[in-house]
Amino acid sequence: MGRKAKLKQIKKSQTNSSNHSQSNQDQFVQNMERQGYSLKDIERAPGVPQKKVEPQV
Repeated sequence: MGRKAKLKQIKKSQTNSSNHSQSNQDQFVQNMERQGYSLKDIERAPGVPQKKVEPQV
């Protein structure tokens, strides 16, 4: 197999794998939504308080 033919084959395999990865991402999102998570309604953790608490002796 020549050099150009190898490059062609690599390009074809990369385009096929990129389409496949996009479907994997969609599948991941669907699985997460099925489990009850939502990517649009993110619940953030509360912030860390700014005041410094002194330990009691």
